[in-house]
Amino acid sequence: MSYKYTFKILLLGDGAVGKTSLVQRFIHGKFQSGYLMTIGMEPYSRFETIDGTRVVLQLWDIAGQERFQSMRTIFFKGSLGALITYDITRRKTFDNLKTWINEAKTESPRIMLILVGNKNDLEDMREVSYEEGLEFAKKNGCIGFIETSAKTGENVAEAFLQMGKSILKSVER
Repeated sequence: MSYKYTFKILLLGDGAVGKTSLVQRFIHGKFQSGYLMTIGMEPYSRFETIDGTRVVLQLWDIAGQERFQSMRTIFFKGSLGALITYDITRRKTFDNLKTWINEAKTESPRIMLILVGNKNDLEDMREVSYEEGLEFAKKNGCIGFIETSAKTGENVAEAFLQMGKSILKSVER
């Protein structure tokens, strides 16, 4: 299948925030409960037509555990965007976002970031409000903010397609 561009997009955030589940939902349309830690990096691809242009979204699911930090820097090369992800039910994952944004901006200064609050199906366990997420995104140079549920599929495709659309606009400028 022919396409005009390949967009490398990273999924960044602490371990167990649902990065792998988001990618699995977007690529395969399914959700698997039970946590499987990503070791290093797991690549995925999906063909999309965005505003009439065929593109490949090359998604790199990056391990969030601290012990993988030294090897993570190599994955930033050539990346155009990142979904910076936190778990709305675990404030610590929200508190660590600045570290992820700093790492992304240091390794890839022109990278576009969308903030993703995942697990919004667990409303009764929420520790981070929607408003806090939105405010954080605005203050920290993110091009967007969205809450998702990998479990129900809510806003998952929208998060990836919003990033693809933003990248497409910037490369065609």
